[in-house]
Amino acid sequence: MSYLVFIIATLPLAFVINSVKLPNHINVQGVSGTVWQGEIAQVVVNQNHIQKINTKLSFWSLFTLTPKVNIHFGNDILPGPQGELTLAISQSTLELSDVTLYVKANDIAQQLKLPLPVTAKGDAELQLSSITISLSTYECQQAQGNVNWIRAGVIAMKQNIKLGQFAADLSCEQGKLAATVSPNNDLGLSFTALVSAQRGKIAATGQGHLKPGAKFPEQLKSALPFLGRADAQGRYRLQF
Repeated sequence: MSYLVFIIATLPLAFVINSVKLPNHINVQGVSGTVWQGEIAQVVVNQNHIQKINTKLSFWSLFTLTPKVNIHFGNDILPGPQGELTLAISQSTLELSDVTLYVKANDIAQQLKLPLPVTAKGDAELQLSSITISLSTYECQQAQGNVNWIRAGVIAMKQNIKLGQFAADLSCEQGKLAATVSPNNDLGLSFTALVSAQRGKIAATGQGHLKPGAKFPEQLKSALPFLGRADAQGRYRLQF
């Protein structure tokens, strides 16, 4: 019995991770520590690098048959995202709670198919009180949170442009994570982006409209023809 307790208490985290078949686009590097408290040097997901990941398994959560792991990753010095969350795994679902994530806005912009090349400035701050994902279909079942674009701005057509306040509410729509932009912004932007997992890979789509108003940045008016023609309401259709 003592030997069994010793084995469980010192079970290497690397042994557990190596026992799980991960998708080809996910690469885990530099695993150390035990299943109770471990560290992962880096996780690469579709060429996105998440560094210095620390994990801590809650002992008491094992009695509920829904293990909970507290996760911290990144810092102010390392490149890539940083944040923290609590991960809970049941027989059918994966739940993330108390999620806080900071990522460079340009890291997100470079993965989107935008109508003209831009360099995004500032940081995106994501906060999720909870999100539940089906383990069988990878569909988003429930989500509640928001995203804020801090110090929002872009460099486009050799112009440094400040965009003011940007925020979006997070929810689930038809099994996908939806981010709906708040209409209170200087661009007159109404937009919804949908994020889903398709065949183990992350895919993003989005559509909405841009309706320039009194606060629309003067430097961007020359870029409006790249968006096509405005409709009868003065809106430019956006889609990716």
